[in-house]
Amino acid sequence: MPAHPPHRDALATGTSSDADTDPTQDLSFPGTDLSRSALGLVDDAAPPYLRNHSLRAFLFGRAAAAQAGCRPGEDYDEEVLFLICALHDLGLTERAADDRQRFEVAGADLAARFLEDNGITDSRVDAVWDGIALHTSPGFAASPVHRNRRPPEIGAAQRGILLDIEGGPDDLPPGYASRVHAAYPRLGGARALGAALESRSLSDPATAPPMTLPGEILHQLHPELPYTTWQMVLDASGWGD
Repeated sequence: MPAHPPHRDALATGTSSDADTDPTQDLSFPGTDLSRSALGLVDDAAPPYLRNHSLRAFLFGRAAAAQAGCRPGEDYDEEVLFLICALHDLGLTERAADDRQRFEVAGADLAARFLEDNGITDSRVDAVWDGIALHTSPGFAASPVHRNRRPPEIGAAQRGILLDIEGGPDDLPPGYASRVHAAYPRLGGARALGAALESRSLSDPATAPPMTLPGEILHQLHPELPYTTWQMVLDASGWGD
């Protein structure tokens, strides 16, 4: 990919661009062998609602990139964007049932292992791992340093994932969301995701450390459970601050 794609600022932030693009893209996925293998993994590992969320995230991310004037193959690597989106919630599947890390990191590790098992050992592994591990951390993709020094697919993937959680039809080209949902219905959408996070966190609270998305969901839904606050961290410190 180019070292500094001309539209990567727009790609990361979702701002408009004057580039001549077609935002009404089709619903296809990259046709590479690696992408097909990743799709097979998601089909096998993820329940339907989670699979559909992951695939919608890619379609929404690609559409948002087009709206920002960004072209696959020129401004970003479509395969890498697909890999991040398709695999980003592997940490909520049975494949990660015995992993005591927070689901984002568990999923990133599974995705990296999948790539390595398929002979990928280059920077794509780093981009996919970072994109998945950080996908619930807001703000970093808007950093100009991040945009200049990290692969643009990371920010584009986060935008697609967030659009499927907290966005709406008006954030996408007219009629596009309806077409996507006809092919990949929500089946509970974000609420089903929240229930999966709650279940994983209840089964092993170590996967939901405080001040993370899993920890916050667990605390909001189960305030009766122990919760480590910042003040408690300070009080337990041996420095006496």
